[in-house]
Amino acid sequence: MPAPREIDLVLTGGEFVVLLGPSGAGKTTTLNLIGWLDRPTGGRLVPAGNQVYGEGVHLSESSLDALRRRHIGFVFSDFYLLPTLTIAENVALPLLFAGRKDPQRVRELCERVGVKGKLKALPSALDGGEMQRVAIARALVNEPKLLLADEPTGRLERKSRDAIVGIFKELKQDGVAIVLATHDLELAARCDRLVELRDGSCVPSSWNQRRQ
Repeated sequence: MPAPREIDLVLTGGEFVVLLGPSGAGKTTTLNLIGWLDRPTGGRLVPAGNQVYGEGVHLSESSLDALRRRHIGFVFSDFYLLPTLTIAENVALPLLFAGRKDPQRVRELCERVGVKGKLKALPSALDGGEMQRVAIARALVNEPKLLLADEPTGRLERKSRDAIVGIFKELKQDGVAIVLATHDLELAARCDRLVELRDGSCVPSSWNQRRQ
Protein backbone atom coordinates (compact mmCIF):
# COMPACT_ATOMS: atom_id res chain seq x y z
CA MET A 1 0.00 0.00 0.00
CA PRO A 2 1.51 3.40 -0.99
CA ALA A 3 2.13 5.93 1.76
CA PRO A 4 0.07 9.14 1.63
CA ARG A 5 1.97 11.98 -0.01
CA GLU A 6 1.31 15.47 -1.38
CA ILE A 7 -1.86 15.77 0.70
CA ASP A 8 -2.79 19.36 1.57
CA LEU A 9 -5.93 19.39 3.72
CA VAL A 10 -7.27 22.35 5.71
CA LEU A 11 -10.37 21.81 7.85
CA THR A 12 -12.71 24.31 9.43
CA GLY A 13 -15.10 23.85 12.34
CA GLY A 14 -18.48 22.53 11.28
CA GLU A 15 -17.17 21.06 8.01
CA PHE A 16 -18.03 17.53 6.89
CA VAL A 17 -15.25 16.17 4.66
CA VAL A 18 -15.19 12.75 3.02
CA LEU A 19 -12.01 10.94 1.98
CA LEU A 20 -13.15 8.83 -0.96
CA GLY A 21 -11.21 6.03 -2.55
CA PRO A 22 -10.97 2.27 -3.05
CA SER A 23 -9.26 -0.09 -0.62
CA GLY A 24 -5.54 0.64 -0.55
CA ALA A 25 -5.92 4.27 -1.60
CA GLY A 26 -4.49 5.54 1.71
CA LYS A 27 -7.69 6.66 3.46
CA THR A 28 -7.04 4.96 6.81
CA THR A 29 -3.39 6.01 6.92
CA THR A 30 -4.40 9.60 6.16
CA LEU A 31 -6.91 9.51 9.03
CA ASN A 32 -4.23 8.06 11.31
CA LEU A 33 -1.90 10.92 10.41
CA ILE A 34 -4.58 13.53 11.03
CA GLY A 35 -5.33 11.88 14.37
CA TRP A 36 -1.64 11.61 15.35
CA LEU A 37 -1.80 7.83 15.51
CA ASP A 38 0.91 7.59 12.85
CA ARG A 39 3.90 9.90 12.59
CA PRO A 40 4.62 11.49 9.20
CA THR A 41 8.08 11.61 7.64
CA GLY A 42 7.63 15.12 6.26
CA GLY A 43 5.32 18.11 6.07
CA ARG A 44 3.31 19.71 8.88
CA LEU A 45 0.44 18.57 11.10
CA VAL A 46 -1.60 21.22 12.91
CA PRO A 47 -4.85 19.56 13.96
CA ALA A 48 -7.30 21.47 16.21
CA GLY A 49 -4.89 24.43 16.23
CA ASN A 50 -2.06 22.40 17.77
CA GLN A 51 1.12 21.93 15.77
CA VAL A 52 2.25 18.40 16.52
CA TYR A 53 4.75 17.86 13.71
CA GLY A 54 6.94 19.96 11.42
CA GLU A 55 9.26 22.97 11.70
CA GLY A 56 11.24 21.28 14.46
CA VAL A 57 8.20 20.24 16.51
CA HIS A 58 8.22 16.60 17.65
CA LEU A 59 5.87 16.02 20.57
CA SER A 60 6.30 13.07 22.91
CA GLU A 61 3.79 10.21 22.87
CA SER A 62 2.41 11.29 26.25
CA SER A 63 1.87 14.85 24.98
CA LEU A 64 0.18 13.54 21.83
CA ASP A 65 -1.99 11.28 23.95
CA ALA A 66 -3.18 14.16 26.11
CA LEU A 67 -3.95 16.38 23.12
CA ARG A 68 -5.71 13.54 21.31
CA ARG A 69 -7.98 12.83 24.28
CA ARG A 70 -8.88 16.51 24.52
CA HIS A 71 -9.44 17.35 20.86
CA ILE A 72 -10.13 14.27 18.72
CA GLY A 73 -12.80 11.57 18.66
CA PHE A 74 -12.47 8.34 16.68
CA VAL A 75 -15.18 6.14 15.15
CA PHE A 76 -14.36 2.83 13.44
CA SER A 77 -16.30 0.29 11.39
CA ASP A 78 -15.72 -2.43 14.03
CA PHE A 79 -17.21 -0.40 16.93
CA TYR A 80 -14.62 -1.67 19.48
CA LEU A 81 -17.06 -1.74 22.39
CA LEU A 82 -15.92 -3.69 25.43
CA PRO A 83 -18.32 -6.64 25.73
CA THR A 84 -18.28 -6.85 29.54
CA LEU A 85 -19.12 -3.17 30.07
CA THR A 86 -22.58 -1.63 29.86
CA ILE A 87 -23.40 0.96 27.22
CA ALA A 88 -23.03 3.77 29.77
CA GLU A 89 -19.65 2.40 30.88
CA ASN A 90 -18.42 2.11 27.28
CA VAL A 91 -19.39 5.71 26.55
CA ALA A 92 -17.69 6.90 29.75
CA LEU A 93 -14.34 5.18 29.03
CA PRO A 94 -12.58 8.25 27.55
CA LEU A 95 -13.61 10.23 30.62
CA LEU A 96 -12.09 7.55 32.83
CA PHE A 97 -8.79 7.71 30.91
CA ALA A 98 -8.83 11.49 31.33
CA GLY A 99 -9.42 11.15 35.07
CA ARG A 100 -12.94 12.60 34.93
CA LYS A 101 -16.51 11.57 35.68
CA ASP A 102 -19.59 13.08 34.04
CA PRO A 103 -22.58 10.72 34.16
CA GLN A 104 -24.93 13.49 33.05
CA ARG A 105 -22.98 14.02 29.81
CA VAL A 106 -22.99 10.26 29.22
CA ARG A 107 -26.77 10.20 29.57
CA GLU A 108 -27.22 13.26 27.36
CA LEU A 109 -25.06 11.81 24.59
CA CYS A 110 -26.81 8.45 24.72
CA GLU A 111 -30.12 10.27 24.40
CA ARG A 112 -28.82 12.33 21.50
CA VAL A 113 -27.70 9.32 19.48
CA GLY A 114 -30.84 7.35 20.29
CA VAL A 115 -29.73 4.73 22.82
CA LYS A 116 -30.95 6.33 26.05
CA GLY A 117 -33.02 3.26 26.92
CA LYS A 118 -29.99 0.97 26.62
CA LEU A 119 -27.70 2.47 29.27
CA LYS A 120 -27.54 -0.69 31.39
CA ALA A 121 -27.47 -3.12 28.45
CA LEU A 122 -24.38 -4.95 27.23
CA PRO A 123 -23.22 -4.51 23.62
CA SER A 124 -24.40 -8.03 22.78
CA ALA A 125 -28.00 -6.82 23.21
CA LEU A 126 -27.62 -4.19 20.46
CA ASP A 127 -27.76 -4.41 16.68
CA GLY A 128 -25.00 -2.96 14.47
CA GLY A 129 -26.59 0.44 14.07
CA GLU A 130 -27.08 0.81 17.81
CA MET A 131 -23.49 -0.23 18.51
CA GLN A 132 -22.21 2.41 16.10
CA ARG A 133 -24.40 5.02 17.83
CA VAL A 134 -22.75 4.05 21.13
CA ALA A 135 -19.32 4.32 19.51
CA ILE A 136 -20.18 7.83 18.30
CA ALA A 137 -21.33 8.84 21.78
CA ARG A 138 -18.07 7.51 23.20
CA ALA A 139 -16.09 9.51 20.61
CA LEU A 140 -17.93 12.69 21.61
CA VAL A 141 -17.84 12.38 25.39
CA ASN A 142 -14.70 14.53 25.77
CA GLU A 143 -16.21 17.25 23.52
CA PRO A 144 -13.67 16.95 20.68
CA LYS A 145 -13.22 19.61 18.01
CA LEU A 146 -12.50 16.96 15.37
CA LEU A 147 -14.22 13.64 14.68
CA LEU A 148 -12.42 11.05 12.53
CA ALA A 149 -14.57 8.22 11.18
CA ASP A 150 -13.10 5.25 9.27
CA GLU A 151 -15.80 3.46 7.24
CA PRO A 152 -18.31 4.01 10.08
CA THR A 153 -21.25 2.72 8.02
CA GLY A 154 -19.39 -0.09 6.24
CA ARG A 155 -21.10 -2.85 8.26
CA LEU A 156 -24.55 -1.25 8.46
CA GLU A 157 -27.69 -1.62 6.38
CA ARG A 158 -29.11 1.45 4.61
CA LYS A 159 -31.52 2.60 7.34
CA SER A 160 -28.82 2.53 10.02
CA ARG A 161 -26.35 4.17 7.66
CA ASP A 162 -28.73 7.05 6.99
CA ALA A 163 -29.34 7.49 10.73
CA ILE A 164 -25.59 7.70 11.40
CA VAL A 165 -25.15 10.29 8.65
CA GLY A 166 -28.00 12.25 10.22
CA ILE A 167 -26.09 12.32 13.52
CA PHE A 168 -22.98 13.61 11.72
CA LYS A 169 -25.05 16.34 10.07
CA GLU A 170 -26.29 17.46 13.50
CA LEU A 171 -22.72 17.51 14.86
CA LYS A 172 -21.76 19.88 12.06
CA GLN A 173 -24.18 22.41 13.49
CA ASP A 174 -22.28 22.24 16.80
CA GLY A 175 -19.06 23.24 15.03
CA VAL A 176 -17.43 19.79 15.08
CA ALA A 177 -15.20 19.15 12.07
CA ILE A 178 -15.75 15.65 10.64
CA VAL A 179 -13.46 13.66 8.36
CA LEU A 180 -15.00 10.42 7.16
CA ALA A 181 -13.21 7.80 5.06
CA THR A 182 -15.34 5.67 2.77
CA HIS A 183 -15.64 4.06 -0.66
CA ASP A 184 -19.45 4.54 -0.59
CA LEU A 185 -20.39 7.01 -3.36
CA GLU A 186 -23.88 7.59 -1.95
CA LEU A 187 -22.42 8.54 1.40
CA ALA A 188 -19.81 10.76 -0.23
CA ALA A 189 -22.55 12.69 -2.04
CA ARG A 190 -23.90 13.92 1.33
CA CYS A 191 -20.77 15.68 2.59
CA ASP A 192 -19.67 19.33 2.32
CA ARG A 193 -16.40 18.56 0.60
CA LEU A 194 -14.94 15.50 -1.03
CA VAL A 195 -11.23 14.62 -1.19
CA GLU A 196 -10.54 11.73 -3.55
CA LEU A 197 -7.46 9.58 -2.95
CA ARG A 198 -5.68 7.31 -5.40
CA ASP A 199 -2.43 5.50 -4.57
CA GLY A 200 -1.83 7.71 -1.54
CA SER A 201 -2.32 11.06 -3.30
CA CYS A 202 -5.18 13.51 -3.75
CA VAL A 203 -6.55 13.48 -7.30
CA PRO A 204 -8.99 15.85 -9.04
CA SER A 205 -12.50 14.56 -8.45
CA SER A 206 -15.41 14.87 -10.84
CA TRP A 207 -17.75 14.19 -7.90
CA ASN A 208 -17.35 17.71 -6.51
CA GLN A 209 -18.53 19.18 -9.83
CA ARG A 210 -21.49 16.78 -9.95
CA ARG A 211 -22.59 17.79 -6.45
CA GLN A 212 -22.50 21.55 -7.16
